[in-house]
Amino acid sequence: MAVLPAFFGLLMAAIVTAQNVEITPLKAVRRVGDELTVLCKVPYRIDSCRITVGPTSYRLIPNNQGDVVYAGQGLEVGECGAHIKHIKEEWNGNISCVLPPKSGSIEVTGTMQLLVARAPGDPQLIAPPQPSFKEGDIFVAQCMVPNGRPAAKITWFLDEEQLLAGTHQPVVTSEPGSDLQTIRQNVSRVLTADDSGKRLVCRAEHESLDKPKEASRQLLVHYPPKRLDDSPSITIFGLKISAEGRLNVTVRANPRPHAEWTIGDLKLSAPQKNDDASIEALEPVHLGGGYFNVTLVLARVAKEDVDRTYYLTVTNDLGREDFSVRLSTMDEPAGVELETGAIVGIVIGVLVLLIAIFLIVFAKATDRWCFAGSNGVRDHTKSSGESSDTESAVGGRERSRLGALGARMRAALPRARDRVQATEPRADTDDKILSEEKKGVVYAELQLGEQNAEKPPPPSTEYAEIVYSDQNQQKETKE
Repeated sequence: MAVLPAFFGLLMAAIVTAQNVEITPLKAVRRVGDELTVLCKVPYRIDSCRITVGPTSYRLIPNNQGDVVYAGQGLEVGECGAHIKHIKEEWNGNISCVLPPKSGSIEVTGTMQLLVARAPGDPQLIAPPQPSFKEGDIFVAQCMVPNGRPAAKITWFLDEEQLLAGTHQPVVTSEPGSDLQTIRQNVSRVLTADDSGKRLVCRAEHESLDKPKEASRQLLVHYPPKRLDDSPSITIFGLKISAEGRLNVTVRANPRPHAEWTIGDLKLSAPQKNDDASIEALEPVHLGGGYFNVTLVLARVAKEDVDRTYYLTVTNDLGREDFSVRLSTMDEPAGVELETGAIVGIVIGVLVLLIAIFLIVFAKATDRWCFAGSNGVRDHTKSSGESSDTESAVGGRERSRLGALGARMRAALPRARDRVQATEPRADTDDKILSEEKKGVVYAELQLGEQNAEKPPPPSTEYAEIVYSDQNQQKETKE
C-alpha cells in the first residue's frame, strides 16, 4: 500500500513540473562579453528564484549585486529572471530557472539554450586543380567553413552577383564530444564565355565575426571566336574617298585569336602589309573581357574599294569565325529598331484609319447615318437650250422614291397638260422684281397613283416645277 502514495507523489511532481513555465528567450546566441536577460514566469507567487548558468547555480533576490542579478517584477507576481552582464565562454549550454511555490515542496523548472558564439576557421574553397576550362564544361566546387559555434552561413558570388542557381543544400557536421560545427556547401555551374575572368567567391558570415570571411578563385574559360551579333555581313560607314580608311571588326575569343584578311586575290595574315604598303592588317588588340579589335588599314580609299567585299577569318585553337565586310562613304544611319509588336501596332492603326475613311465616304455618298436628311433641291440645266426639270421633295422623303416619281411624272406630262393649272401673275410690285431664273416656271399639282371610283386618292400631294425655255413658250403662243 505504501507504493500507491509514492506513485501518486511522483505523478503529481511530474504534473507540476510539466506546468507551463513561460521562459524568454527559448534560445539565444551571444558573443563572449555580451549581455543577456532571461525571464521565467509562473501564474502564482513563488518563494525564491534560482538560476543555473553553466556549472554555477545562483539564488537571486531583487536588488542583489554581482555578474548575475535578479530581473523581474518580484517574487509575489511569479517572476524569476536573471540579467547576465558578461557572458563567458564556459557558459555555453543550457540556462535553467527553478521556481518553488510559496507553500509546498514541489518545484517547477524552465530551461533555455545559450550558444556562446565562437568564430569559425577560415573558409576553404575546394575546386578542380586545372587552371582553365572550356565553354560548356560543368564546374563543381565546395566551400568548407570549419569549427564554428554555431555553424557559419555560406553565400556564393560570381564577382558581385549572388549565385542562387546551382547551389546545393549545406551539410553541417561536428566532431564527437565537441559542440563546434563545420559547414560544407557545393555549387555546380555550366561555364560560358561570360564567366571567363570572373571570380567565384565563397563568403562566410558568423555572429562572432565583425565582417565576413572569403575564399575565392578566378575562372578562366576558353572558347572559339564569336561575332557580336547575328548579322551575316558588316558595313563600315563614314569613309572618304582618297583618305585613309580603317576597317574595324570586334570579336570575342579566348585564347587570343589569329586574323586573316582576303582582298580579291590578296591574303594578309595579321600583322602583315601588301607589297606597296597600301594595305596593312594589324595585330588583334585586346580590349578586355575577351574582346579583340581586328583592323585592316587602307592607306588611300579608292572608288573600287567601296565596290568590293572584304573577307575576314578569325581563328584560335577551338574554332573559327568568318566575316564579310563592305565599305560605305555615307554616314552611319541613326537606325530606329522596331520590335515585332510595334510593327504590328502600326499596321493595325493604318488599317483602322483606312476603314474609317472608307466608311465616311460611303455614308456621304449614300446619305446614310449622320449624313441622312441632307436631301435638297438638285438643278440640272443643259446649255443647249433644251428644257430641264427641277424636282423638289417635300416632307423629307427618300431619294429612291423621288427617282421613281420623276420617271413616272415625265411619262405622264404629255397626257396631263390639261390638268396643269398655271398661276396668274400678280400685279403688285413684288412680281416685277422676280429673278430671271424664275421666268418660264410654272407649278403643277400631280396626283400620285391611278384613281378609280372605288378607291379614294391618296391624302398626300406631290409638287413639281416645270421649266420651259423661251423657244418652247413662243411655239405654244403661236399654236
